[in-house]
Amino acid sequence: MVQPPSSRVNLAYTDENRSPLRIDTEWRTTALANQWIERWEQGHTGWHELAGNARLKQHWRGTGKHVLVPFCGKSRDMLWLEEQGNKVAGVELSELAIEAFFNENELEFTVRDGALKAFQAKTRQITIYCGDYFALQTEPFDAHFDRGALIALPRDRRPAYAAHTSSLLTDSAQQFVITVEYDQNVVAGPPFSVLPTEVGSYWPDLRQIAAQDDIENGPPKFRAAGLKRMTEVIWRSS
Repeated sequence: MVQPPSSRVNLAYTDENRSPLRIDTEWRTTALANQWIERWEQGHTGWHELAGNARLKQHWRGTGKHVLVPFCGKSRDMLWLEEQGNKVAGVELSELAIEAFFNENELEFTVRDGALKAFQAKTRQITIYCGDYFALQTEPFDAHFDRGALIALPRDRRPAYAAHTSSLLTDSAQQFVITVEYDQNVVAGPPFSVLPTEVGSYWPDLRQIAAQDDIENGPPKFRAAGLKRMTEVIWRSS
């Protein structure tokens, strides 16, 4: 599947402090990209799980994989996946989040320039690419972990995300996707509620293997709005 050329976001950074200088874009979610960077700058990252995702640790299977982790933030899940014997490649728009990941986990890293700047741990098999996920072009991955990418995008952008993700995976790639379901009449995303029919339209081979109420770990704005239930759903390739 080919990613439409209109969904490109180009970032420019200052040399002095690596802060975002501008975002030039043709696609309609420019505001979403800006909001994502602003959230990291302001520390508004209620989706971040300090201890990593418990369901990943319960249900992941596989080692020796090259795992793609889109919209990775500073997730500790990347550490856990690497500890299982996998090589991990995250992709993140915010350079601040990437540097926080390495600094908070006391990991030395090198930086390699390219279409997307690559931050690579010196002692771990973890690389994080900084920039537009839709510009990522690499050798295909044989595993994919998505905890906060699909649900971070509005409905009209999710098909493009799913198509580009599929283009980066081998035909037999292992996939592990986490979605949430809740009443969007009570509160609006992100994260957005994504229903099973939509997940199946992107990746028919995924099977729901677990689901449970996770409102306790939901964004503070959800609980403040009075949302009583948010179901976390685990999908895994068969």
